[in-house]
Amino acid sequence: MGTTSSFFGGGGGSPLPQPEWLLGKSNYTYTFPYDGVVLVHVIGAGGSGAAQYQIYSATGGGAGGYSRKQFTVTSSTTATVTTGVGGAARGQGSTSQSGLAGTASTFVLSSTTLTANGGGGGNHNGNASNKGTGGTASGGDVNYTGGNSGARGGDYNNYGQATGGGAVNFFNLTTDGGSITNGGRVCATGGGGVGGRGGDIGNNGTYQITGGGGSGGAADDIPNNSNSGYAQAGGGVAGNRLFLFTGPFLDGKGGNPIRLANYSVEPNLSPFETIGIGAGSGGMAAIEENADTPQMIAQNAGIFGGGGGCYASKHKGSKGGDGGLGGGGGGHSYHSSTSNPQRTSGKGGDGVVIIEYIERS
Repeated sequence: MGTTSSFFGGGGGSPLPQPEWLLGKSNYTYTFPYDGVVLVHVIGAGGSGAAQYQIYSATGGGAGGYSRKQFTVTSSTTATVTTGVGGAARGQGSTSQSGLAGTASTFVLSSTTLTANGGGGGNHNGNASNKGTGGTASGGDVNYTGGNSGARGGDYNNYGQATGGGAVNFFNLTTDGGSITNGGRVCATGGGGVGGRGGDIGNNGTYQITGGGGSGGAADDIPNNSNSGYAQAGGGVAGNRLFLFTGPFLDGKGGNPIRLANYSVEPNLSPFETIGIGAGSGGMAAIEENADTPQMIAQNAGIFGGGGGCYASKHKGSKGGDGGLGGGGGGHSYHSSTSNPQRTSGKGGDGVVIIEYIERS
């Protein structure tokens, strides 16, 4: 990661150590290695997306909350750390399942507790009130609620919608997955990125698909006046968004959508050329029609981003995109005409606590 020159602070005469990333911890005692001033970043785990059988709708999971606080510490200071666990992927059979919530991450130092709650799981047959909600946060100098999954408006009996998961909210931006607002048929949206939301679908057209948000902005939308079939919109731009560490740590383009139709990729790109994601970006959405090939996976998110939604017709082994650290997983909707046990939503990303020295005595 390199040594820090923090976006949020700086100074001190001694060399700064690399930030420490604490993962997979439960009531873990952390001892600070140096005297100095630190920023503690606490990120909750993301929720998983829903899996919908019989071609109705499935929303993605919400991202974990974010809490940040500055402390002055010595080399004898201790704290207690717990990091959240992301919601597990759902599906694996001819049933519909809502996503699972992520769990909270906490950091306790003396009488101060930072809490970043986990994001909620997505919903099948969901509507705008049943999206995966972002986790709240408390106790810090800064506390932001995580991005929601994309919402699902209109009558859920419109066929085949899946929305992307939410991204972690570091900058007080809208980091939701893309929403489907007017009940289009056979549609999927991208996940949120740290710089903006996934692309929205604002009409009742068919076979429409959007990309994920990027580190520098939101993905493109498919607007209300585009009711024709086969519309698609690209992912959000990359941006040199200085995060917590030296250099453009969160500098990633949102993933572009991908469609498989009759055993070929459309447009004329390989799947690898359509990915284009990086740190801090949302995953792409994926959609398939009549292509009974071995695998169809919505793109996983970059670090802290939300996974893309996925709709599949006959595909074997299809799934929504996984969330990055703290991000929500993408929802997955699929056709009931063929039974396949290997179709799942995207899982939520685990929580993390990051210890960053901004001054060292």
